[in-house]
Amino acid sequence: MNFTKHRMQKKPVFMIIPMIDIIFFLLVFFMMNSLQTVAQKALTVQLPQAQSASTPTQLPIILTLDEEGHITIDNKPASIGESADIMKRHIQENANAAVVLQADRRTAHGQVVAVMDMLKQSGVKRLSIAAEQK
Repeated sequence: MNFTKHRMQKKPVFMIIPMIDIIFFLLVFFMMNSLQTVAQKALTVQLPQAQSASTPTQLPIILTLDEEGHITIDNKPASIGESADIMKRHIQENANAAVVLQADRRTAHGQVVAVMDMLKQSGVKRLSIAAEQK
């Protein structure tokens, strides 16, 4: 038997352009997917639910208050005094800065009011309280 006749006479051509297209498509896919996960929470909080909850159009300063009363500003832990200084600096840079307060539903009402009072004294004019949509 002669198997040389059945072998391909040409060597296969390695097409690099379609592979580059696929790699760029995957790169764009993962970049767009990572943009959706930018606003990650450092602390696990259970947000209360509201039917009129909506997502913000610009990137606000995210202040998280967990069940024990620990405060984080943009995923950086801070005390209430430190957070007041941080908020004053943010407001001096941008007087129209928006702040989103993510308070756990089990947080004591007094702690939430104390944080809201601190934000008002720091000069925050645009405050939103985060809630999950029902």
